Amino acid sequence: MFRRLIFGFGVALAVSAATESLLAEESVSTETIAQAPETSLPAKPDAGADANAANAPAPLAPEAEALRKALEALPAGGTDEERNEHAALLSFYETRSYGPLWLGQAGVLTPKAALATAEIWRADEWGLDPRDFPLPARLGQNAAASTPETMAADEIAISLAVLKYGRYARGGRIIDPAEQLSSYLDRRPQLLKPQAILDGIAAADAPDAYLRGLNPAHPQFEKLRQKYLVLLGQKRLKSAEAKKLLVNMEEWRWMPADLGELYVWNNIPDFTQRVVQNGKTVWETRIVVGEIDKQTPIFSRPMRKIVFRPTWIVPDSIKVRELWPSLLRGGELLDEWGLEVRTKEGQPLNWRKIDWSTADIRNYNVIQPNGPKSVMGKVKFSFPNQHTVFMHDTLPKDKELFNASQRTYSHGCMRVADPVGLANIVLRADQGWDPARVIEAANTGPLNNEIAIEHKIMVHMTYFTALVDDDGKLHTFPDVYGHEQRIALALAGEWQGIDKGRDHLAPVELDLSDAPMRRASVRGFLDNIFGRDN
Repeated sequence: MFRRLIFGFGVALAVSAATESLLAEESVSTETIAQAPETSLPAKPDAGADANAANAPAPLAPEAEALRKALEALPAGGTDEERNEHAALLSFYETRSYGPLWLGQAGVLTPKAALATAEIWRADEWGLDPRDFPLPARLGQNAAASTPETMAADEIAISLAVLKYGRYARGGRIIDPAEQLSSYLDRRPQLLKPQAILDGIAAADAPDAYLRGLNPAHPQFEKLRQKYLVLLGQKRLKSAEAKKLLVNMEEWRWMPADLGELYVWNNIPDFTQRVVQNGKTVWETRIVVGEIDKQTPIFSRPMRKIVFRPTWIVPDSIKVRELWPSLLRGGELLDEWGLEVRTKEGQPLNWRKIDWSTADIRNYNVIQPNGPKSVMGKVKFSFPNQHTVFMHDTLPKDKELFNASQRTYSHGCMRVADPVGLANIVLRADQGWDPARVIEAANTGPLNNEIAIEHKIMVHMTYFTALVDDDGKLHTFPDVYGHEQRIALALAGEWQGIDKGRDHLAPVELDLSDAPMRRASVRGFLDNIFGRDN
């Protein structure tokens, strides 16, 4: 407050002195011209020179010129994000004729700058590290010694800190989780364009509130943050609980800002499916997810269709790794589970007449029509994605799997404990179906009956190991796939300790020279394949 009073008094003195000087100059100039002989008046300037002078840009003030030179001297940046930020800075200040946003006369912080920098220093209250946003060392010191060059450096430093805060608040500490952590983490930070951040904070009456608003607005993020603030106040930020909270807050930074008016939320660590409508959970049931080495991926996609009494199309991974060895020994699994081999165009083939020691199974479609042995059960929920996973029913004999505490049994897809109940909710909201119509379609309707979803209903696959309920109680879940550990290492800067595992999106390879070895007994390995579908 004292600094602001001194700054205001200084500005008033400067304005008063400048006004008196201007009036004095005008008085002398008028008197001189009045006394001068007519012949001493300057000659009329050349018209061409007049035009050139009018078109020439006005020279910049020393502070503006220094800022222009400093901006043009900025390195391009080492990452795409930094390059975008530096380019946005150049454009932003050019439109302001290189007028500063953060510094006033003699390099004193403007009120807007004081609010913004104070909020950046409080970044730890939002699960960020203030040390990641370096501010000028001269802030708060005597500004009398400021030069145009130091003012330019300070102005740029504050703007860069604002931009980096905006990037990190939106999840930019881990810019590409799929590449940096695991191919199963199909998420991207929800970054705003740097130009939008600069324009937004420049227009904001409360820049501190603007910065806070760059963090996620999801209720779960705020509930986790409140738990984190307690630990912050207790100076327990190195505790396991604090690290878990930070990881889960970071994952919320990757989530879409708008989850949808109605959405399906499958959270892997607690093996639970929730349906949320208008912010309220209206449905909850258990799910079975992928095995540890065949994980269910983390991503968001819109639901496109519900299929009643669906046909199963076997993916390449199961065809190569599990069906092909069986075919080399006679194909008993195809007989046992009623599987059919077809051309890519859909023509049925007699798989017994194919020499599987030389034929590439990837060149064929293997399907299971719906029936009593169908691993898809009665209902399938499709939300097309590069991971080729979906939600579906399961065989009656496998219903007991939903009673296990750790339900990691599938090849990546999610089995839903009550798929008909889920179909009821979705189709009632989307198309006005009643429960009787859903039951009829599931039990006696046409085979492979596809019902297109007309409205946007998102399916969110998440990996939250910490959730806070409506009563404020924190619930934590095991890190079954190791993603929590990966994210924690990344946030700590310990990238070298991250084991990304295999790239599950890599093409499935088939080595036909392996055929003789594959003819060895594999029955024990394959006994439960179809109890563990894709």
